[in-house]
Amino acid sequence: MAKKIWNRKPKMHLQLHERCEANKDYAYSIAQKVALLDLKKYLVEDLSVYARELQQNLYAVEFGVTQIEKIVHQLEEQHKGGEFNAIRHFTLLRHLHSDWPQWLRFMRQTVASAWQIHAQELRPYLPTKDDFDEACKVIYILIDVYGLSVEDFSRGLINGKQYTSKSFDLMDCSSLARHGFEQRYFDLAEAWFEAIRADHDELHRVMGYDWAHVLQLYARNLYNLGKKELALEVLQKASSLGTDNQTILRQLKVMERGEIVPMELVKEGQIFSYAQGCRGLFDPPKGLSCHYDFHTHPLLRLAPLKVEPLHREPYIAMYHDVIYESEIEELKRDAMPELKRSTVHDLSKEEVLDHGRTSMSAFQDYDQSKAVIAVNRRVKYMTGFEVLPFGSSDDLLVLNYVPGAQYLPHRDFFGPTYEHYIERGDRIATALFYLNDVEQGGNTVFPDLGISCTPRKGSAVVFHNMNSTYQGEMRSKHGGCPVLVGSKWAATKWIYGAEQMFQWPCVKPK
Repeated sequence: MAKKIWNRKPKMHLQLHERCEANKDYAYSIAQKVALLDLKKYLVEDLSVYARELQQNLYAVEFGVTQIEKIVHQLEEQHKGGEFNAIRHFTLLRHLHSDWPQWLRFMRQTVASAWQIHAQELRPYLPTKDDFDEACKVIYILIDVYGLSVEDFSRGLINGKQYTSKSFDLMDCSSLARHGFEQRYFDLAEAWFEAIRADHDELHRVMGYDWAHVLQLYARNLYNLGKKELALEVLQKASSLGTDNQTILRQLKVMERGEIVPMELVKEGQIFSYAQGCRGLFDPPKGLSCHYDFHTHPLLRLAPLKVEPLHREPYIAMYHDVIYESEIEELKRDAMPELKRSTVHDLSKEEVLDHGRTSMSAFQDYDQSKAVIAVNRRVKYMTGFEVLPFGSSDDLLVLNYVPGAQYLPHRDFFGPTYEHYIERGDRIATALFYLNDVEQGGNTVFPDLGISCTPRKGSAVVFHNMNSTYQGEMRSKHGGCPVLVGSKWAATKWIYGAEQMFQWPCVKPK
């Protein structure tokens, strides 16, 4: 059996190398999510063979195989159905980052050296600590932005809807509690400690799980929140478990005497109005009515645009049914192999990564495909602006957001210091197409205007970034809310002002 597994190594490693790149971005990449699933399949195979050959600790290993196979099956069904769930994604990444190295440690004690070498060869493909920390951060962002209950979320109840296929287990909750403690998010960390269901078994022993140590962290977390009496109770419970009692008793005495200085609390908090918009709590706009637009092109006399105005100045409107299913599929198919972590424009460093923008994206050349050409033409119809390569617009940018991915509130215009301001002008308008329906989350929010746009497949939101005097419109600040359940596909087109002199006559500032 072992020989059969080893014989598949060259093909296996080639596939892993092709999918799990050196610059992988496991936390936010939909493509790398598939790579993680493939990697887990290989690990399950190895672990299955190992379990059949091993006589000692058989129950623990076989139970581990059962649990992992169950997760793999759930993830395969999820992937086939197009559902991307933050809970499942985190569990997958946490297992590969935290549990699999523990299996390696366990195997070192009992397995032949040849088998150990084979298992160690998989290490380069495992998620790193940075990947794992980013995955923890994603969960904290979702809890914070959407005001979710940690207890409900840990059980698969997300924003009022029960997802029965997966919930967080003891080790998931413990990892998230530890992350909150280390980042000093003590309020949320306390909720994760409380969500831990102490159903320890032989599998957790193999994974190196130490309940007494978890209770020590919980006690320290409570102490940092000023809950000294409760912290002492938890520490007393830890001391009763009989593991490393001397250390726990010393900590108990020091805590009783008040000699531990509480660490400063760091509050995890998004911009209030942004979070309100993400939760759908803005009032609908008043005094505006939907209409058909016939005016920007003669073709619209035959097929007018369906327009839902959202704000007059700055202009914001939703355009419905402006991109076809075939065009959507072509854009997604062409973009998928090219997706990379999105960047932001830094006036001194060009394009840089930023924690406030965690989508994946790929530019599509102006004439790359029939779909891109059609979308560019439609942007011209919707906005009335010239949409030409190089000067008047950027290439179409296709974006993908997995659970937790977001773009914090920002403005699209650059200002006069932009290095290409003379030849291109500034971004006067933005067209954002929605390429799918998002099960939960993913709204586009204008926090200063109290406007929230729900992604609807085939629709687009168009808004102006400059006012009539060609000055940046500060109220055009907008953000992309984190996806809560599902995946979000979108496409953005930025339009520049230098070639719009006949379409955008400027008024002299007063």
